[in-house]
Amino acid sequence: MGKEILEGCKILLHTCGAVKENEKVLVVTDETSRQIGEAMYQCAVEYTDATLICTKDRTTHGEAPTDCVAAAMAQADVIFSATTFSLYNTDARIKACEKGARFINMADYSLDMLKKGCLFTDWEEIRKLVDRTAKKIVGKELRITTPAGTDFWTSIEGRHADVGYGTSIHKGEASSPPDAECAVGPVEDTARGVLVIDGSIPLPGLGIIKEPIRIEVEDGYLRKIEGGEEADILRKSLEAFQDPRVYLAAEVGFGLNPAASLSGRMLEDEGVFGTMHIGIGNNLSYGGNCNTPIHIDLIMKKPTCIVDSHYVYKDGVLCE
Repeated sequence: MGKEILEGCKILLHTCGAVKENEKVLVVTDETSRQIGEAMYQCAVEYTDATLICTKDRTTHGEAPTDCVAAAMAQADVIFSATTFSLYNTDARIKACEKGARFINMADYSLDMLKKGCLFTDWEEIRKLVDRTAKKIVGKELRITTPAGTDFWTSIEGRHADVGYGTSIHKGEASSPPDAECAVGPVEDTARGVLVIDGSIPLPGLGIIKEPIRIEVEDGYLRKIEGGEEADILRKSLEAFQDPRVYLAAEVGFGLNPAASLSGRMLEDEGVFGTMHIGIGNNLSYGGNCNTPIHIDLIMKKPTCIVDSHYVYKDGVLCE
């Protein structure tokens, strides 16, 4: 393992995971991301008791791992999930964290991410920023507008703020470094309006959006997807699941990593400071009950967001 790659793994192990020498560390990987997973394992096993499991690639973000992987996750103190598609929004991750495990999501990583970029940031300051922002996104209703044409409204009454610090240092915490964000779950069946996605959709064939995608939302669900070739890819990708729950507006997320920029990779893109995203599909992490096996983020640039009567973002600038 190269020295540069080792530096990124050390940040994940010690800063993001706060791993102690007597802890049981599990690294979950798959065939596509195996090089990343093996690098993380080699770093961890030199420090503490570590196990590496390699499984078949999942087909999308939020799809459940195998029963064997889920069982191993339930026995670990710290889990590094170096997989092609994210296991964050799965029952296996949620149950492992409920038992006290700390989870570090490394979905769709590249070797370059371990060498340089937004993983190398001030995670202590970001934790403070996330906490300050989380207090502002709890309320009764939320509205987003953007210069590209988004005009979206939803009830968030009774929903909690989900925090993504980029670090998992306490029992039960889950994080997705280099992503740093806050999120809140729309109340089912309430979201309505128009989303214009002009940032990124981290899915095969998409990534950074070249031609904005216009989406009509009604009664909590995406009803119409319009645009060019990228809109067609998104529409066909969702249709392939043959599950109406994948269209649910599941999450409203606020990117909070000042070192991040749009790259087409999920854990960088959803944390870009000055962006917001709508997650669709599974909403279990955000106070809901939609247990569909996918969760996909749709990222917008320069949002203005109002919760009740106060601004959270204004033209992509955080209002503190």
